[in-house]
Amino acid sequence: MHNRFIGGVYVLFLMLIVAVACDEADKARVEELQQELEDLQQQRLPGVPGSEVVIPEDDSFFFTFDKEGYGVDAGGSVVISYLLQEDATIEIKSKDSEGWAYNVNPKDASSGQIVITAPDPASPAGFTVTATAADGHAASAKLPVMVRDQYSDATRTTFRTMGYRGFKNHMATLENFQKLADAGINIVTVETDEGPFMHQLDLAQQVGMKCVPVVWPYAEAYERDPENYKGLDDMINELKDHPATFAYHIYDEPSTALIPSLKFRKERIESLDPDHPVYINLNPEGSQAGLGTKTYYEYVEAYIRDCGVKFLSYDMYPCRPDDDPDYPDGIVSYWWRSNEIVASLTKQYGIPWWGFAASCWIDKELHLFAKPTVENLRLQVYSNLTYGAQVIQYFVILQYGGTDFAPIMVDGTWNEEAYGILKDFNTELHRRGWVFDGCTMEKVRHTNTAPAWTTRFANSDLPQEVASLSTDQEALVGFIENLGNKYITVVNKSLREKMTLEAVFNDMVYTIARDGRFSEQFAGPATFTIDEGDMLVIKYK
Repeated sequence: MHNRFIGGVYVLFLMLIVAVACDEADKARVEELQQELEDLQQQRLPGVPGSEVVIPEDDSFFFTFDKEGYGVDAGGSVVISYLLQEDATIEIKSKDSEGWAYNVNPKDASSGQIVITAPDPASPAGFTVTATAADGHAASAKLPVMVRDQYSDATRTTFRTMGYRGFKNHMATLENFQKLADAGINIVTVETDEGPFMHQLDLAQQVGMKCVPVVWPYAEAYERDPENYKGLDDMINELKDHPATFAYHIYDEPSTALIPSLKFRKERIESLDPDHPVYINLNPEGSQAGLGTKTYYEYVEAYIRDCGVKFLSYDMYPCRPDDDPDYPDGIVSYWWRSNEIVASLTKQYGIPWWGFAASCWIDKELHLFAKPTVENLRLQVYSNLTYGAQVIQYFVILQYGGTDFAPIMVDGTWNEEAYGILKDFNTELHRRGWVFDGCTMEKVRHTNTAPAWTTRFANSDLPQEVASLSTDQEALVGFIENLGNKYITVVNKSLREKMTLEAVFNDMVYTIARDGRFSEQFAGPATFTIDEGDMLVIKYK
């Protein structure tokens, strides 16, 4: 039946060539018919782009695929069903399937299933299934299989998100801690007016959160009188064994003039508790007067090299109001340079870094910063993740002077609108957080125009699985690795306009949308629309 059908199409094809040979306007139709004929000769399976069956001289064999099997979790299976119209043997081969397992599960003499099980962890593989009849003629089916990340289930891992300036004693209730945990915050700074932090840590533990106690007063007092003041020792010895302790915060936005002093305090805490890091948050690049160095690069490197911080944190809030004509994309341009400096130095010295995003309205009255939205949270956080940040910090959770529209206002009431924005975004973040948790940033590029200190994207940056990427406006393109898996992130740098991404894939890849869904993208061209500040993730290995 297939041969008769193919023959009929071929005759029709020849007749059409004669009829339109002199008509240049119909060349496109001739080419279309030629492609249809080639597709019939290499019979494409209905509804399964990228797979193919080679039809033998008769219709002896037929293969179908469970489309869900194209995307399989590590440890999961892909299923090939077969139907044999005559006695035949089934054979499966793959040159790149080390660690994979398969078994043939016949239903009866003429039909059955082949179940291929992905190893854990696993890489992509391509399989060829061949049915061979007694007289030697055969049919083959080719199947590419892309393995999803072994942590693709967002319930297995989440990204680390910290609420900065969180709870004081009067706010420390189980209800408040639970509400913050429900918003996707899993770490919070805690402060105390007097007495120990233990009550807050106990509450945090009950809701599955960690705490960063702000121990500035104790560390400063220790430095003033290291021989007699025992408050720091007592505090650290009490906190270090609590399961909710995550780190100790000792200073915010210091200049390099404070390095000797902060190093002294840090080393005392580390001698008492080597298992939890000491947290010093650095100045943003715009605070030149507070750096103590000529350049931001020198400032950041001094704290890594001379103070010996175990991770680096810096805060900068790049989003500007919608009506600010100086920033047509809504972003301060030198933010990219700051991230470039921080990411490159922390990679050089082998330490992680923590990034910030504005979860409140900073300097509302001065009209310098943008009111928090899901869109500008996306841009801030997804850009930081692309640059390799391993904790996202939200400034602030609890309102204080100079800020407004925080999740918790200064009187202790919850601002439900601000809280809802934070919760909605964090729900989205955690659905893809496993991609970035523990990742290594390999390189970051900028399409179209590369800001100072950054590198312009070129298609030569791409792996062999991706032929080309192009955007109709400015984008951030990152290349990261995590547990042997490889990803490309594409972030729309504009808060004002959607972005179109044109891609051409050489092999099957996955895209991971912001709701966490995997979508197979087969070899060939593809077009994507990326919302303001949003990110597309491409998994290619």
